[in-house]
Amino acid sequence: MAVGEIGTSGALDRSRTQAALTDVFAGLVCSILSVAYCLSYAALIFNGPLVPALAYGVAVTFLSAAIGGSIVAWKSSLPFAVAGPDSSISVVLAALVATLIQHLGSADPLLPTLIAISATTALTGLVLCVLGFTRAGRAIRFVPFPVIGGFLGATGWLMITGAVQVVTEQKPLIANFAAFANVPMLGKIAAALVMAVVLQLALRRSKSPFVMPGILIAALATTYIVLLLTGWPLGEAQASGWMFRPQSTASLISPWHPGSLQSFSWTQAPALAGDVLAVMFVTIINFLLNTTGIELSTRTDANIDRDLKVLGAANIVTAALGGYVSCTSISRSLLVRTAGGSGRLSGLTVAAVSAGLLIVGPVFVGFIPKYILAGLLLFLGAGLVYQWLIQSARQLPLTDYLSLIAIALLIINWASSPASSPAS
Repeated sequence: MAVGEIGTSGALDRSRTQAALTDVFAGLVCSILSVAYCLSYAALIFNGPLVPALAYGVAVTFLSAAIGGSIVAWKSSLPFAVAGPDSSISVVLAALVATLIQHLGSADPLLPTLIAISATTALTGLVLCVLGFTRAGRAIRFVPFPVIGGFLGATGWLMITGAVQVVTEQKPLIANFAAFANVPMLGKIAAALVMAVVLQLALRRSKSPFVMPGILIAALATTYIVLLLTGWPLGEAQASGWMFRPQSTASLISPWHPGSLQSFSWTQAPALAGDVLAVMFVTIINFLLNTTGIELSTRTDANIDRDLKVLGAANIVTAALGGYVSCTSISRSLLVRTAGGSGRLSGLTVAAVSAGLLIVGPVFVGFIPKYILAGLLLFLGAGLVYQWLIQSARQLPLTDYLSLIAIALLIINWASSPASSPAS
């Protein structure tokens, strides 16, 4: 081999090594945001009667992020794409779980919940694959704006109410108003609001995607500094509801075991049909909006049909292992891109961190302040409400805007009806 060829080969190897290290760094930075999202979605879905199963919820959320994220990172037409559980989809899944629990009555809800969300994930993955193989990717861009806005605006509102329940362990209903009329409850809500406002103000001043991970880390550090300065023991903070209760290790179980499937009350399936369709619709719309946003922000063209098939396959595999719906994430993908990541190793690193936390177990959840995750949910929910229910008033004709609001109100009423039942 000539000297020049050796030099060129060495430079190429160094360039590849540098690119790989940059991808890993970007993936590690993105993992901070991804972990916070996963914890908040687990707390949102595994709430109410499922609070005792939060450890399992955390585990299955990281399982979903690891499996869905790794397949999308491996095969997506956007090599820096990051996927995982999504905010809007998690809200609709939480509504599905609430509907199921309402019909179960006093029965143990964990196994039926796992079967329902895994079956919904499998069906969603199948629909995504069908859309991809039939080259219907471009056609879904023509869904009427009021329908999209109504769905996403409603999910934003449901995310806000879910955040209040996460931080207070009480449903924000008129019937429960007295439960919120005390200083500890109001203090928890205020702390979550402050967190949401800080995120909003900081992200308005700076467009850097590093801001949100930095704020989350700073909020966690501040909490422990306050605990140290005030001499308030961690155990008391957990007992009073400011922190999550200590979680024991949860062993994952397969919802597809024949015995489990036989014990599931399949007569309740028709009552879940509306929620299942909503999960499918929101997943498709979120995929479309997120992919389009990534294309515009990075000036990169995505192959919509290919990515539909990839995301569909990711969700089918995730469902087979007992996980729930993942979707390509615009915030996490752009964070990776801004941090310098350009290859598949970035998304694979994020998935690897999720897999690592799945192995470690949910013990660390007891050290996470509730107000941080609730504030993150409030921030995300308020953003959806403002974008789709308020800002769209200046962009749409009056009749279209009224249609959007009507759709949003119908969805909110439909999704909230199980929560208003005493059985829930």
